[in-house]
Amino acid sequence: MTRLLTSLILACTPMIAAAVQPGAPPLNASDNRIAIMVGSQERAHVLAEMRTFLQGLHNIFHALARKDMKAVAVESRPLGRILHRMPEGMRERLPLAYVEMGLGLHEVFDVIARDAEAKADPSVTLSQLAEAMTYCSGCHDTYRLQVGRVTGVK
Repeated sequence: MTRLLTSLILACTPMIAAAVQPGAPPLNASDNRIAIMVGSQERAHVLAEMRTFLQGLHNIFHALARKDMKAVAVESRPLGRILHRMPEGMRERLPLAYVEMGLGLHEVFDVIARDAEAKADPSVTLSQLAEAMTYCSGCHDTYRLQVGRVTGVK
């Protein structure tokens, strides 16, 4: 359990360090992330998917704490397939880099599920989860959803 907590802290360290680095913008600085224009239902969909990822990560960490690699695979597998549930037409309007980050994240969860079954090594899974969190933080650091008038393909 201590190693799991340590790994979780280490995974979050870059985000914490970025927030307290000298010269970093204050927490109340203007938001310079790239705005992605979405409709209110699209925003609700994306936020629900993010909550699904958080719940999935929560369940994966609990399974790792129990050294239950079968449960890790069971919890990871659906997270690799979420992107396929995106609302019609939305994917075509999203920035390519955003889509690529999403695809990378989903691929990591597919690999976690596969390796949890094949290798059954919690340290491999923890390393893979750190990679998944890199996609999450990179996306959140770069983009924000903004509800507004949705136009054609970007």
